[in-house]
Amino acid sequence: MNMDTALLRFALCALASLSSAEAETYCVYHAPGADMSSAKTVLAEALPQDAAIDYHALPTTCTTMADAEVQARALSAGVQEIPCLVISDNAGPYAVLPLEGLTPEIVQQIQEQATAEDRAENASKRELSAAIYLLCAALQHDTQDNDSLERIISTCRQLLEHPKANLQQKQFIGLRCLYPALMLQYKRGYNGAHTPYTEAKLLEAIAALEAARDLHRETKLGNQALKERERLRKARREARKYE
Repeated sequence: MNMDTALLRFALCALASLSSAEAETYCVYHAPGADMSSAKTVLAEALPQDAAIDYHALPTTCTTMADAEVQARALSAGVQEIPCLVISDNAGPYAVLPLEGLTPEIVQQIQEQATAEDRAENASKRELSAAIYLLCAALQHDTQDNDSLERIISTCRQLLEHPKANLQQKQFIGLRCLYPALMLQYKRGYNGAHTPYTEAKLLEAIAALEAARDLHRETKLGNQALKERERLRKARREARKYE
């Protein structure tokens, strides 16, 4: 799966691997290398006899995009501790349960969450957080070429328009994701002298930085954007002395 497909899956709330069936599906997240024999015994007693369970080792670090995709999927499901059981239906994940002390009664009771009024809204917020996490991972691990950068930039702009994106998330995306991606494009195109392309990219980066700043200058991220804009202004002024 390429980065673009993965980001689109989260951004559009598509989570195909967890939501393709009409009945409940079950997924267990656990630590890499963990002995799951006792957990499987608990699950066999707590879940329906014909329950098919997917097991996923949750990486403790993010060294590849494959790690990031598993971690983002867990974030989108609402995983906060492992080992745990994620229960999903055709609309996606709706419950996360610790394995310790799991019983058929607990599983039955938790199914009420499938019809909770705030389910869709909470899912949308989790999916947004997962998409931002995956975006950060892409900036670290998948910027080898301009096509990758274009996908990252496009995703940044889409997530900035997400209806559930709050002020902090918008400033984070603008300052920590969109601005550095545009600056990387600019630096790769610069070869000792400005061209129309590099000038356009620099102006795009400045615009992203200023947008993050102007959302709210008094927040921590807003203040950082303000300082970075001033640093950039001084650097450009110095550079003009040698042009």
